Amino acid sequence: MKLKFWAAIGLLTAATLYSCDDETTGIGQFVADEDFILAKSDSYTVSTESYLLDSVYSRSNTAYLGKFTDEGYGTFTSDFLVQINCPENFQLPDRLQSIDEATLGLYYTSYFGDSLATLRVQVDTLTTAIQDNGLDKDLYYTNLDPTRFYNPQSLPLATKDYTAYDKTVSDSLYNTSDYYPHVSIDLGKAFCDNFKSKYDYSIEENGVTVHPYFKDAESFINNVLKGFYVHVTNGEGSVLYISDIYLHLTVSYLGRNSADTADSLYTGVVPMTATKEVFMSTRFQNSGLQNLVKDPTRTYLKTPAGLCTKVTLPLETIYEDHKSDTLNSISLSFEKMRDQSSSPYKMGTPTTLLMIRAKDMKSFFENNEVNDNRTSFLSTYSSTNNAYSFSQLNRLIANIFSEIRPEIEKGETEWEQWKADNPDWDKVLLIPVSTETDANSNVIGVDNDLSVNSAMLIGGKDLNESTDEDQKIQMNIIYTQPQQK
Repeated sequence: MKLKFWAAIGLLTAATLYSCDDETTGIGQFVADEDFILAKSDSYTVSTESYLLDSVYSRSNTAYLGKFTDEGYGTFTSDFLVQINCPENFQLPDRLQSIDEATLGLYYTSYFGDSLATLRVQVDTLTTAIQDNGLDKDLYYTNLDPTRFYNPQSLPLATKDYTAYDKTVSDSLYNTSDYYPHVSIDLGKAFCDNFKSKYDYSIEENGVTVHPYFKDAESFINNVLKGFYVHVTNGEGSVLYISDIYLHLTVSYLGRNSADTADSLYTGVVPMTATKEVFMSTRFQNSGLQNLVKDPTRTYLKTPAGLCTKVTLPLETIYEDHKSDTLNSISLSFEKMRDQSSSPYKMGTPTTLLMIRAKDMKSFFENNEVNDNRTSFLSTYSSTNNAYSFSQLNRLIANIFSEIRPEIEKGETEWEQWKADNPDWDKVLLIPVSTETDANSNVIGVDNDLSVNSAMLIGGKDLNESTDEDQKIQMNIIYTQPQQK
């Protein structure tokens, strides 16, 4: 009620003073005499509903691993496919004797859930190389089927039980900047021997010995290691946010002793890493969200790849009411409901929402677009108002009106057919996102939020005249009507 009270006060003040958008949008075809412009206000109820996202587009450098069950949002699991990069003309030490150990290190700076919950991770080698040439956008959707690239009937390469907080590490070390939390998985002797046999294959080029399978990432991936599928097979309770992935090779090789009188056997560790130059994609699975979609009394946000909110704007009514007016300002606020969960591991609140037309969501993320404040808008959660607020939506509405005006003018039959052919014409989505900014705080990147977050919003699709005013979401409009002398 407090939020709506101050919104109403602000609306009346703006209407009195008439402070318009710097890009005021006209709907009517007129030239106004500034001395006779009267500012007025209006409001319309919008309808909202939860919208299930079975997957989202993501090219994140972070991998996610784990499983967690929430009392309200069901079970969430995450696993990933990853390739290891091979720098050009990669070389192991001269006079290599053996690869004694190979470990896959999953390094993380944060996690969600129970730090002491025990989970079992399994690593499988890929049997089909992933050809990431940028043309197959489906590779970066979070419902990518890993069985396209590995054989689930084959024996796993390795398994390991782990906890998010490694109890084998002393507190004195864990709390220092020198320690980087990680899960280290031994890949076994057979992996080491196969890796060395691939490296041992060499040819002469211009009098120089080269290892053709290791000359670049493509040769390495196609001939040595196609990649890994990393997934949880047992246990639940936490999700790791993995920022770095390393393949560590412990090798033995011959070298001269310090006196240069004889050969000595040395050991060393050679790191190889997953980088942005090679493929990585996380799969997310949510179960138990269908009942939330059906809830008519509120809407939900759940990340990653879970739920967003679909908003139906009363555009046809607004058009009929204001087709001869200038819309100076349109705003919407979506109030967050209090989290009543009793779980000791409460999800975070989505920090930023993207408002975008439903028909544009797919292309927006696939084309790496950013908000333009004309067809796409960002709002940051305000703990003061407990809401996400959007302004300057008159730009969006004018954009849509310019699209539908020719269709309306064709006649009622054609207009009804156009609406049937374009069912999302009056729909926008509220999607949790993360943003990247430059040194001047300009937004240069907008991606789907992949952290474990959730929120309930006031609203719903079964609103009617008897619905409590506190449950209704109002689109507030300031408009002007020129008066002729």
